[in-house]
Amino acid sequence: MATQPVLELRALRKTYGELVALDLLDLEVRPGECVALIGHNGSGKTTTLRLVAGLLEPSEGQVTVAGGDLGQERSRAALSFVPDNPLLYPDLTVREHLELVGLAHGIVDGLDGRVAQLLELFELTSRADFLPGQLSRGMRQKAQLACALVRPFRLLLLDEPVVGLDPPSQQALHRILVAAKQDGAAILLSTHQLGFAAGLADRAVVLHDGRAVEQGTYASVVGGPEAGRLGLR
Repeated sequence: MATQPVLELRALRKTYGELVALDLLDLEVRPGECVALIGHNGSGKTTTLRLVAGLLEPSEGQVTVAGGDLGQERSRAALSFVPDNPLLYPDLTVREHLELVGLAHGIVDGLDGRVAQLLELFELTSRADFLPGQLSRGMRQKAQLACALVRPFRLLLLDEPVVGLDPPSQQALHRILVAAKQDGAAILLSTHQLGFAAGLADRAVVLHDGRAVEQGTYASVVGGPEAGRLGLR
């Protein structure tokens, strides 16, 4: 039997009056698979991720996560989301953010070690007791990524995850995401950094003016006519 998708989008549409932000997107992401959304700003990438995360209500269509809609607790608990701008509590330190997320998702045994591991991976150990206001944009992005990764998930949503990251941190994140795939996680990410997605994304979707204009394997899409026509490579 074929593996069931962790994420299913069926005729997903989002409009704002006459403006169509996303038009009838169909997509599946299965366990151990990464799909990259590529396209210019305003193409519908962030809209797609926010719809999947439940931050926007679709105008039409359906989002299914882990076999259920986002009204079900098990579906919401299955996904972890990193937005394009870090969202952190101003009065919690980096370490406290990770501990709060871990505890909220039922992690008790081994949480201290997991927190310490992620702080080290993202070079945040020396800033573990800093508040967000004391961090650079790149450090806040690292903290947001660590929060998403400290908890269990079946679906990881990443909106431009490498913005503000230095090359060593990008490489560390790439390794972490490849390992997450090997552990069975499904990943949906948006990125302008095609080099980062290479070796990570199995498939890609080119979005333009809210519509999927090409889908396929990552190599074929990045090397294909639409990516060339739109100047994405």
